[in-house]
Amino acid sequence: MKARFSTLILSLFVFANSALTQQFEFYPNARFDPAVPTLEQVVGHKWGEKITMHHEVEKYIHKLAEVSKNIRVVKYGETWEGRTLYYMIVASEQNLARIDEIKIGMQKLSDPRQITSAEADRLISSLPAVTWLAYGVHGNEISSTDAALLTAYHLAAAQNDTLAQIVLQNSVVIIDPMENPDGRDRFITYFRQTTGRWPDADQQAAEHRETWPNGRSNHYLFDMNRDWFALTQPETQGRVKAFLEWYPQVFVDLHEMGSNSTYYFAPPADPLNPEMPLAQIEMLKKFGRNNAKWFDRMKFDYFTREVFDSFYPGYGEGWPIFNGSVGMTYEQASARGLVVKRDDETTMRYRDTVQHHFISSLSTAETSAKNRAEVLRYFYEYRRSAIEEGKTGEIKEYLIVPGSDPNRTAKLANLLKTQGIEVKKAVAAFQNRRVEDYYGGAVQAKNFPAGTFIVSLAQPAKRLAKTLMEKHVAMDDKFIQEQLRREKKRLDHQFYDVTGWSLPLLYDVECYRARDASVGNFSLLGSETSSQIIGGKAQLAYLIPWGTNAAAKALASLHRKGIRVFGADMEFTLNGRKYPRGTLIVKVKDNPDNLYETLAEIAKSENLEIIATNSSWVDDGVNFGSGNVQFLEKPKIVLAYNTPASSLSVGWTRYLLEQAYGYPVTIVHTNQLGNADLSRYNVMILPDAFGSYDRELGEGNAVKEWIRKGGTLITYGNATQWLTGEKVGLLATSRELKGGKADKDEKKDKAEKKEENKPDLTKPFDVEKEIQPEKELPIESPGPIVRISLDTEHWLAFGYDGDANVMVNSRNIFTPLKLDKGTNVGLYMPEDKLVLSGFIFEDSKKQLPNKAYLMHQPHGSGHVVAFAEDPNTRAFFDGTNLLLMNAIFFGPAH
Repeated sequence: MKARFSTLILSLFVFANSALTQQFEFYPNARFDPAVPTLEQVVGHKWGEKITMHHEVEKYIHKLAEVSKNIRVVKYGETWEGRTLYYMIVASEQNLARIDEIKIGMQKLSDPRQITSAEADRLISSLPAVTWLAYGVHGNEISSTDAALLTAYHLAAAQNDTLAQIVLQNSVVIIDPMENPDGRDRFITYFRQTTGRWPDADQQAAEHRETWPNGRSNHYLFDMNRDWFALTQPETQGRVKAFLEWYPQVFVDLHEMGSNSTYYFAPPADPLNPEMPLAQIEMLKKFGRNNAKWFDRMKFDYFTREVFDSFYPGYGEGWPIFNGSVGMTYEQASARGLVVKRDDETTMRYRDTVQHHFISSLSTAETSAKNRAEVLRYFYEYRRSAIEEGKTGEIKEYLIVPGSDPNRTAKLANLLKTQGIEVKKAVAAFQNRRVEDYYGGAVQAKNFPAGTFIVSLAQPAKRLAKTLMEKHVAMDDKFIQEQLRREKKRLDHQFYDVTGWSLPLLYDVECYRARDASVGNFSLLGSETSSQIIGGKAQLAYLIPWGTNAAAKALASLHRKGIRVFGADMEFTLNGRKYPRGTLIVKVKDNPDNLYETLAEIAKSENLEIIATNSSWVDDGVNFGSGNVQFLEKPKIVLAYNTPASSLSVGWTRYLLEQAYGYPVTIVHTNQLGNADLSRYNVMILPDAFGSYDRELGEGNAVKEWIRKGGTLITYGNATQWLTGEKVGLLATSRELKGGKADKDEKKDKAEKKEENKPDLTKPFDVEKEIQPEKELPIESPGPIVRISLDTEHWLAFGYDGDANVMVNSRNIFTPLKLDKGTNVGLYMPEDKLVLSGFIFEDSKKQLPNKAYLMHQPHGSGHVVAFAEDPNTRAFFDGTNLLLMNAIFFGPAH
């Protein structure tokens, strides 16, 4: 009886849920062409009934393209896990028939130098507007992909909707339905594994609470909504390439946020980037007003301006903004499943979230289509005015000298070129009469060598180029004052992302700002190489000078191929050439017979100069057989994976090692490290963490024993804080409290507080002083780029000339090590030289100078190498790569 009753209840639930879905109208009173299939007819579930997976999306969009005369599907990339990335072109039959002509027209409008004003007028009068709708860059922000499919279906199948007809006739809509399929399928798999007999609306239910690393990120655990100018991930690379083929006038990145929120669309919050002209800001309001009209009609709640700024150029809205698009972020409160009970006691279903994104997509496309000529004119003027600003502005161009690492400099130049920025290269030496050093100094004449890269601002991509190349992008003073007010009251600050990102600083290259346009023999950037083995086939050894990222890649390749390598801890001079500390010595003896061919292949692949020598007699410095020349033991790396480690920090390090440097790393769950056979590894990396490693690693006894036997432990950020605990005791420093006291100096604090608490009735009560917290950490620094000094005699700083640029994105300030405990390899510069780019609070600016960024403490035969911050932030800090590579490749040798 109970079984039959349960079956009846289940049947009624399924029927009721199905009936609700069936009756639910995403777009009231719409009629659709029965020849165009619905999602249910192709993959088996209705709109918003289930969360659609990548293979189902593939199946549906190809079916739409097969049946509809208004849709084409284009492959634009592939994820790390092999899932294909697509976009759909949605337009009228007439516009689809001339799609190549439209793309050519957009290319012409994007470069006003190539056309007359009359031709621009003709193009504006004849071309459709291009609207790009991008969905789901964060894989667990699920509703956007299903909204993308519904938007495509509606535009292709709606028979009684004038909006759809106007959109098809007056515009081309590019729909990227799934920007992050690896993350999305990771989320859906988890959701299906944790969902019970019925979806659970309780926000605390497991189906709504993903486990580490969650579906937000891609395979390498990158937040791809921060990768647009760094271009580290294949998904982003494919999107940027496709974007530059179309130059859309409107670009929307559709996201999700917390379940208890409502819906966000533009205009954005402060601060606005100063490279956003007034016309662009007004366009954002135009689109916002139309969205508001639709949301009011549908009785959807929304908000604008309060959160989500347009300051950082790496966002999915930000990078398009600086190319001239009306770039916007839309955020929908997430069901994180099929149904959720919100704090206001309303129930939100997945279909509701899909509908909201669907309506905002149609509203955006409508605004573009109805304002076709205005949108095209705006885009053309944006690009034209950028050229004029570049011609008349104080800074005319940026000059990047090849410097000590020409490959790293060339990588930066090619990165700019890849995102549509014109870069020229000097064929011969030249002079510019008015330049200033990037780090400051007088304006003066300077000679530049052949190979110097020139980034002129008199180009259509001026606003993107300046935003990426300028040392510091200023924030509105009113916004800054508000953050200072909030900090004084201990309210959360409103910095949404990092405040420093200057590419010359990230790459640590020699750069100059020119106030005159350079004149000389320049060519457009090509792909020249200069790899070679100088001296031919050696009888004794080959030398690779240390100090470039390419040298580190070469060492990784040599280890991978089983080649024996030595490293010099001291400088030496051979045949009149000076070799720096860290120089690699690859001896012919004890290496394979094909050593020359192997090195020639490495020289070519890394664009690297390798020097052959048949003599080890040095003019100065250490000989090859010196005790200061170390055999470089092959690193066997283990990387902590899973909680408490930050998935981002894990991903950045793993990507850097495996993909950027081509070196293998073993990932092991953090809670298994204490019981693992650590003798298989000689390098361990504990990434930055949310919280402490205490629960997973305890007092770290197994790790301590492994270090004493010769292991090299590398830690970042909060992992470094774990080392300083009294029970762990692997790093003889303390994280400081605000004002400079040690975090663990409790007895001293109590004694001082007892003395301070004695009231002095002769003085007025100082309320500001008395309400200050007794014990608090420094305020979190919102990602400024600062400078550190380096001890270049230490092997951790080999390859540097005495300083480096790093990011501060935490509350961590560590007291330097005592001389008898270890070495402070990297210290923050004095206050007057500290901050290079971005914002830092005054208290931190005064407390950080001369504090430890990079510390080395020996234990037995091994080492602890501790970074105060993650040196690999977003894998875009190419200038600090060698600090980590030194730790990995030189640690086991010392």
